[in-house]
Amino acid sequence: MASAANVASYYEPLSARDAWFLYAERASTPLDLGTVYVFEGGSRVPGGRGALGVEETIKERIHLVPRYRQRIHRVPWNLTHPVWVDDPHFDLGAHIRREVLPLPGDGSSLRRLVMRILARPLDMRRPLWEMTIVTGLRGGRVVLVNRAHHAMVDGVSSVDILTLLLDPNPEGYTPEPPATDWHARPEPSNWQLIRPVLWNLRAAHRADRTMLPAVWRTRQVPWTGLLKFGGKMVTPRNDLFFNRKIGPQRTGRGLKVPLAAFKTLKDRFGCTVNDAVLAVVSEGLHRWFKARGESVPEKVRVFCPVSVRTDDGRGHLGNQISGMVLELPTGDLTIEERLRRINVTTGDLKRTRQAVAADKLAGLADWAPPSLLVLAGRLMSNPQAGANINVTNIPGPQFPLYSGGAQLLEVWPFAPLYPSMGLGVAIVSYNGDAYFGLTADPGIVADVEDFTTKLTEAAAECTELAASSG
Repeated sequence: MASAANVASYYEPLSARDAWFLYAERASTPLDLGTVYVFEGGSRVPGGRGALGVEETIKERIHLVPRYRQRIHRVPWNLTHPVWVDDPHFDLGAHIRREVLPLPGDGSSLRRLVMRILARPLDMRRPLWEMTIVTGLRGGRVVLVNRAHHAMVDGVSSVDILTLLLDPNPEGYTPEPPATDWHARPEPSNWQLIRPVLWNLRAAHRADRTMLPAVWRTRQVPWTGLLKFGGKMVTPRNDLFFNRKIGPQRTGRGLKVPLAAFKTLKDRFGCTVNDAVLAVVSEGLHRWFKARGESVPEKVRVFCPVSVRTDDGRGHLGNQISGMVLELPTGDLTIEERLRRINVTTGDLKRTRQAVAADKLAGLADWAPPSLLVLAGRLMSNPQAGANINVTNIPGPQFPLYSGGAQLLEVWPFAPLYPSMGLGVAIVSYNGDAYFGLTADPGIVADVEDFTTKLTEAAAECTELAASSG
């Protein structure tokens, strides 16, 4: 989008949805998506650069993702949303870091390093992404810790973006270089950004003082879903022990479950793979609360992000996510009954189109003054509203990927923690397995490893149940 006053300047406005992640962020709650990619050490192609050469791969392909060389330009007093502008000081080396694990290069030292990386906020003066290449892991494997701010790209789209860096075969490809060398386009002045807003407000005031946003007038708004979604978000929750003000430190764990087990449960019980995944989380929470000696709640309120990205939107930057708020049954139930209740609950949410309703509700922010969205972002820290825990489930490619001829072996997702949520769960499926990544504030959840153990037990029971279905 070019300014009429100066065609040489360039900017792209953030959508209200993207900007909200900037407004909601605090020093103790960086809202970026972290993913750990574990590659084999060598290349399957003679002379291949392997995952260690990912910086060269990015250098060859970064022109295909312009956002990776753009930074945030904020407008004074939030009179309009921030915009993306080219970073005139862009330096690829500032975004590619390298770390060597100390001996013995085991999983625990890797986890500590990863959590230290994820706890550090991204530099808002630069493009909002970074990648750390980690070596020294036992077995010679190479680890990439990738971070991208939620304002820049949502979880489902990040899979598309990474297909530009990851290849479906070991040989890979070298894209056509850009016709000209990259140069940052001049950014607009604040007056250039504010003036259209003031002009539009004046014109709207003259045209119709009672004009309502079109979204309120459309017949496509699923009002039943809106009321249910909105009601759950404002109804005070029953706080759990991890629903407290969080600090800046992070800890994490992970577990891997064969995707086939979830697919078998889907076929047997007529549910979805996501229902089966939620059943594991529900069972794991039940066992964990019981082992801690906690009062076991009958239900735990969960926020599940849902992609509303269409096929046409795949590979495009910007958040196209909505969400469903549901209550997981965490009382004393069999895994079959737990799965049945979850299936009924999610089916009801789909029938009332709650995810679409949430998307419409978020869409109302497109006309809200940015200053009001800043307030909305701050309201996230209200511990009396919303969900107890965030559970994100992202379907990934079910075939092996490569970088520089080195096969991607594992994918571990780590979603950000939100205010008053000291625990979060993210799941990504890749090449036949589902990878669970747990993120926690160690000052609130000191026993996240115990929760991981209980999730592992729950997953094993689901796997046994799937195996007995034949």
